[in-house]
Amino acid sequence: MSEPALTVKRTVLCFVVCLKSNRLLMIHKKRGQGAGKWNVPGGKIKEGETSMAAASRETQEETGILPGRLHLSGKLEFRFPEGGSWSNDCDVFITHSWKGELVRESGECSAEWVSLKKIPWDQMWESDPRWFPLVLSGELFHRRYTFDAKDRLIREESTKWCQATFGGGGAL
Repeated sequence: MSEPALTVKRTVLCFVVCLKSNRLLMIHKKRGQGAGKWNVPGGKIKEGETSMAAASRETQEETGILPGRLHLSGKLEFRFPEGGSWSNDCDVFITHSWKGELVRESGECSAEWVSLKKIPWDQMWESDPRWFPLVLSGELFHRRYTFDAKDRLIREESTKWCQATFGGGGAL
């Protein structure tokens, strides 16, 4: 008997980096997937929405910051075979420009600018230290991470950047 197919959501993450102060816009999740963990802003892509529009919308909703020109940095596939509906395919964007003032608290998360030298790795997903540096270095990437029922990383797979997969690359 075959295993039931996983439900895989389409999601985004958005790195907003202040080059002047070497800081990264991060959120501390209060609820939902990843509650209690630090990450960058992001979330689900709505029906009919592009991933770039979703990255911009989610960042503004969670932090009050409207990202400037977004650049596609990579693709992540997160698999939770025992985690119900947590599996997702994620487009990762980066920008060095933005508008707006930081809103530190929302119902979903708290937000702050974090020094690139003080990223709280020990309070993040176990896979994050493996791929965050790729985004920050400008390297294009495609990675798959599989987690067990206790959200522990059990497998990492890496493939070359494929333009067919991403519809090009670079600035969008």
